[in-house]
Amino acid sequence: MVLPGNIALFENITGEDVTRLLSCLGITQKKYQKGEIVIAQGSVVDSIGIVVAGHIQISRNDYDGNRIILAEFGISSIFAESFVCAGLSRSPVSVVSTENSSIVFLPFARLMTSCESACSFHRQLIVNLIRLVAQKNLMLNSRLEVCSRRTTREKVLSFLSLEAQKAGIKEFKIPYTRAELADYLAVDRSALSRELGAMQEDGIINYDKNLFIIS
Repeated sequence: MVLPGNIALFENITGEDVTRLLSCLGITQKKYQKGEIVIAQGSVVDSIGIVVAGHIQISRNDYDGNRIILAEFGISSIFAESFVCAGLSRSPVSVVSTENSSIVFLPFARLMTSCESACSFHRQLIVNLIRLVAQKNLMLNSRLEVCSRRTTREKVLSFLSLEAQKAGIKEFKIPYTRAELADYLAVDRSALSRELGAMQEDGIINYDKNLFIIS
């Protein structure tokens, strides 16, 4: 199995040790078509996923059936780690493949149980996992900060400011379509489109599809 580079879960673990570790954990690998459900909301979740190829989207449906997009993840990203670490037996979210994707699943129970030889790289894996869970919580807090803004304009500006910070420049692409961005910000799509147009007229932003420039 060939894994992409820069997987934070395997930081400070050599390539040879990663291979041994994956064999020890008894991983599985599955392929998904664009639009296919990887994890359904309410289904049993007992493994951590790694995106080997493609792209996934994390979302949940509220009581009224409205979709709320929580995050997007690409190659080398991990997901579901917060849920299994929290001891949740069923997933509170849905994970959907937004491109043809390949996902590796690491059984959480085996990941948290050192093998008989108590390999140092297995301990490093657990340390990495704890750090990633903390980082993911910080990311979700950022989304909460965006969605807690009172007006649609304030939500858009907060979101775009965070995206610009991540990109390091004022011109960047966002990972969402208009409908997806509306779901992420928890606003009406028509209201979002009107506000984006108004912000462009006011000289605050320029945009073309998912390419944005903050003035």
